[in-house]
Amino acid sequence: MSRVHPILVLLLLGVALTRARGDEQEIAPGTGLQSSVVINTGPDGLCNTTAATGDIQAAPVGGGTPNRNEIHCGVDRVANSVAGGDDVQLVAVGGSCKNANTVVVDTGDNGIPETALVGDDTYVGSVTLGVPPPNTPCVIAGADGVAQTAAPLGDDNQVLAAGTAAPNTAVVRCGPNLIADTAANNVAPGDDVQLVPQGGACTANQVVVDSGADGIATTRAEGPDLQLSVGKAVKINIPSGSASARKVVKFSIANVEFGPSAPASRAVKLTSTGGSCPNGTVREIDLDATTPGLQATVNVPLGGKAKGTFAVLLKLEDITTVDTKAPFRCTFDISAVALDTAPDEDDGANIENNTTTIDLEVVDKNDL
Repeated sequence: MSRVHPILVLLLLGVALTRARGDEQEIAPGTGLQSSVVINTGPDGLCNTTAATGDIQAAPVGGGTPNRNEIHCGVDRVANSVAGGDDVQLVAVGGSCKNANTVVVDTGDNGIPETALVGDDTYVGSVTLGVPPPNTPCVIAGADGVAQTAAPLGDDNQVLAAGTAAPNTAVVRCGPNLIADTAANNVAPGDDVQLVPQGGACTANQVVVDSGADGIATTRAEGPDLQLSVGKAVKINIPSGSASARKVVKFSIANVEFGPSAPASRAVKLTSTGGSCPNGTVREIDLDATTPGLQATVNVPLGGKAKGTFAVLLKLEDITTVDTKAPFRCTFDISAVALDTAPDEDDGANIENNTTTIDLEVVDKNDL
């Protein structure tokens, strides 16, 4: 009957709220789509082209695109495969997966799949052991969303012409109120296109305004935008010129089981479920910070605690911010589950203490 201790270092218990938000910003005004692929690696999966100033080197010259999804958890929802080479173990061996599509291993810095399958784990898509996946990003557009790199080398392919941004990409999407609140080109003159008339009905996530032929956003989302101020959220800044930001978060699990039949310790695992954060945000869950490597489980003594960590990683192409006072926010749940009750949580005095909601606040300085 192990439960998450009510105090998690650097974390705040989330509060469930209903938000009648207006339209939602996809690209910051004045920029193009930052994740636009300028050059891909071509058929051999190796990047040969050096990014020009302003673009981001998504893959090292001579290497494959790093940290591509490599292995999915199988139908048993247990991570069985042991990362080989420089591949990264995203879910500890023996750890639980949210579902069969959970990525448990990625390709690491060299972008080459080097992990053999174990159990019923499966490769992602057309991934082949020892072969870098073809046509993956070599160079992406970076902070301004405008391609700067021309003349690809080797078998690399030019996907976006130098000096251009990806045209007609989503700038503003329909929010939960299902009304198009935003008028195109309300920040500066531009060629953004109004796809749903202002004030008209729209469906959730429908594109209301796109970036037009020039690919540069000149529109800022309008409509209800209720912003709850909370303290001690996990705050992350993606520095200007950086492609991502990573932060390690600490947690503790207390065994507060009561009663004469309580065993001397309980074996516990941690799961990450639900939430609104981008895929791959939560990684490297480690239940025992005192033991080298990632530990999928830990024994928590009766009346004692175990301390662990997990990492969060945010990438600039997944984040849009238009003001330092209006950070990108997302949440996910972390749950402690006793192995002898898994997959169900325990039936302790307060089952809700097994789960906490983690708030992330992210500012992408490249957008500002």
